[in-house]
Amino acid sequence: MQTKHRVALIIADVPSLKTAIMSEPTGETLRRFSEFSLAGIRPGSKGAATFGKNFMKSAKILGLQVAEEDALPDRILFAEHGQVGKSVALGKSMMLAAIKRGRHEINLKDAERIYRKSNSGLDLTPFDSGAWDVVKAELQAVGWGQ
Repeated sequence: MQTKHRVALIIADVPSLKTAIMSEPTGETLRRFSEFSLAGIRPGSKGAATFGKNFMKSAKILGLQVAEEDALPDRILFAEHGQVGKSVALGKSMMLAAIKRGRHEINLKDAERIYRKSNSGLDLTPFDSGAWDVVKAELQAVGWGQ
């Protein structure tokens, strides 16, 4: 880091590293440290479209079918409040679970089972089997995401 040729190091989701950098006695590392936070992915945005495209492409590469009408990428983003890392992790969990169970598709029933593993006690989730626009409206009516 002392040379004229700079190096950019991107580290994501490692809170212990941030704590270590901030507590370094000389403060040298902290002076060179820039922190950036990613904004959430908004519904209907280019980011949401990109997430959906990448999710569907990943599923296809893995030999998994995802019904377009299930709007699974939109439901994942809604469930995780647009948080990029959490949305990617949930999508990966769904794909991994399908592969481990020898399935060739990711359906809403399986997606809800995966989601409920870490979000128990909910009457209704974004992965309910109803039409996405109806489920989303019901969730918003009860204050989901506020």
